[in-house]
Formats: sequence, structure tokens, C-alpha cells
Amino acid sequence: SCYTLTTTDFKPMKIILSILIFSFFSVGFAQTSNNNLNSQLQLMKKYFLERNFAEYSNFVYPKVIEIYGGKEKMILLSQTSIKKMEAQGYSILDISFKDPSKFITEGNETQFSITQELTIQSPKGKMVSEFTLIGISIDNGENWKFIDTAGRTKDKIIQKFPNLNAEIIINPIQQKFID
Repeated sequence: SCYTLTTTDFKPMKIILSILIFSFFSVGFAQTSNNNLNSQLQLMKKYFLERNFAEYSNFVYPKVIEIYGGKEKMILLSQTSIKKMEAQGYSILDISFKDPSKFITEGNETQFSITQELTIQSPKGKMVSEFTLIGISIDNGENWKFIDTAGRTKDKIIQKFPNLNAEIIINPIQQKFID
């Protein structure tokens, strides 16, 4: 059964998700129509699960890396955030994607969004957190870089990344406990 959560139930997770603006990747049942994208998502999942954040960061959108003050700072922050999350009793059990959007062309970029679903063990039980991941390719789908919205509103994401097409789908974060 499911029940609605209060804001305080997710305070530690919101902090962690805010710190980790980039994401945990997986390809589950939601394959896209771009085989390069699907392969790169699998590779990112592998690097994340191995905690190889140096390789993982190669898939992060360059402006996200810039926001964090460079690749090395982002890698260190990722390592620290995962350790803090685990120290607070949280662990990621499963990661999947669903509902990929259509591909949109904006300037020289191909853009799309997809819903990320993280199943997390928390001190209060299992929970599912869903939020939007944005993929961007500047070479017609050969290589992809990603922006994790971490539950931020579409307006906030567009402010930080004005190159995004206004039609990009960014859904509000959804979180619930499950059993």
C-alpha cells in the first residue's frame, strides 16, 4: 500500500537530491528509439554502481559541471553525498526510466526528457522518488549529456539552462512510500 508523505519525511532526501543535480542512470523497461542513447545510459549505470564518478561525470552536461566549480569538485561532492546519504540510512535499491518524451531540435541540439524512478530504502521504509532527467546531444544523437532536474520546477531549470526548448517536459517531483 501507499500513503502520502509530508515534507519533513523527505528533508534528508531533498538535501541529497539537491546536492546531486546530476543523476543515477539506468535503462529498464523504457528504451528510447536512439540506440546510442540506450547504450550510454547502460554505461552510466555501470559507472554509477561501481562508484566510478570520474567516468560517470563524462556524461554530465558541461554547464552542470561548471555550476559545481569543475569536474574534480563535482566528483568529490558526489562521493561525499553518497556517504552522507548512507550514513543517514538511505540506500538506492533500484533505478529505472519511464515515459521518454519525443526528441526536440533546438538550435544545434537534440533534446528530450525522461522520468527517472529511484527506489530507495530509507529509515522509514522503501520509497519511490520520480523526477525528470533531460538529455542533450549536439551531434545528432551520437553522444549524450544529461541534466538531472532533481525535482526543480521547469521555470528554475529554464532559468539555469536557457538553451532548453520551451516544449521540454519537466514534471514535478513525486515521492511516496511503498511496501
